[in-house]
Amino acid sequence: FDKKMGMLPALKDGKIFVDCTTSKPTLAKKIAKKVESKKGFVLDAPVSGGDVGARNGTLSFMIGGDDQIVKHLTPCFEAMGSKFECMGPAGQGQHTKMVNQIFIASGMMGLVEGLYYAKKA
Repeated sequence: FDKKMGMLPALKDGKIFVDCTTSKPTLAKKIAKKVESKKGFVLDAPVSGGDVGARNGTLSFMIGGDDQIVKHLTPCFEAMGSKFECMGPAGQGQHTKMVNQIFIASGMMGLVEGLYYAKKA
């Protein structure tokens, strides 16, 4: 997202930028604002599924941005994943990914507590 070396200077009118990184929702909104100022489109689309999901084409995409752009890119998302959903405007993909991570962490904590309890019982 660097002004001189990143993608922004090369972005042309009507082009679409899909950011699949996991980052802060505020950054996703900042990127969207910059891209939209260049008359482009942006989706924040963090993924879940890891390297196995990437290899098998079963990633899940949690997408923030314009629903019409998501529909336009359906063949791309279908080629890389088994699930994708537009969660709302820019930043909402990142918020959804954070919820996903909280659920995973909670499950892991419960598993560890259960194993610890079982060992002590």
